[in-house]
Amino acid sequence: MMADRTRCGLLAALLIAATGTAHAEVLDINLSGDTARLAISGPLSRVINSANGEYDVGGLFGDDDRDDNIVAVHAGALLTGDAGARQANVTAGLGARLQYINGDRDDGGALELGGRVEVRVPGYERIGFSAYAWYGPEPASFGDVEDVFEYAAALDYQLLRDASLYVGYRKLSVDVDRPRDLEEDGVHGGIRLNF
Repeated sequence: MMADRTRCGLLAALLIAATGTAHAEVLDINLSGDTARLAISGPLSRVINSANGEYDVGGLFGDDDRDDNIVAVHAGALLTGDAGARQANVTAGLGARLQYINGDRDDGGALELGGRVEVRVPGYERIGFSAYAWYGPEPASFGDVEDVFEYAAALDYQLLRDASLYVGYRKLSVDVDRPRDLEEDGVHGGIRLNF
């Protein structure tokens, strides 16, 4: 338990330190009944010179659906851009990320492929919909993890141009080497702050 808190504290300190020099980064914080998720994303060119896209680092902390402790941290990159919808503001991204998962009795992770999409309602640009999905199959997994599937969808409202409130649904499913898998799902609410 103490090791989990130490990991959570270290991740939070790294994310806060990263925002100290950030410009055009997004801090995303959401809470559900059992978990908290914290992530920061920004231009990939800050990490890799002249790269086009977006980086994303973050973590989910709390209890899964069976009250086992779960810590899931990730780091990844997406190639992002306009999705080409003529009448709507639609951006999308495809990429890869590495996710490490630590439960009460299991730990491991996977290299995951996936993406995200964000849609702004034409004429009502303050209202938006976003979704993401990531999948790491058994050949790309390590440790006790056999495969990982995570997806989420959210409806948001830009209260300010640089601050949004949202409500959404998330499911994280982790198949492990024992009969009892790790799962976390449910409704969450959060904020996104642009720096």
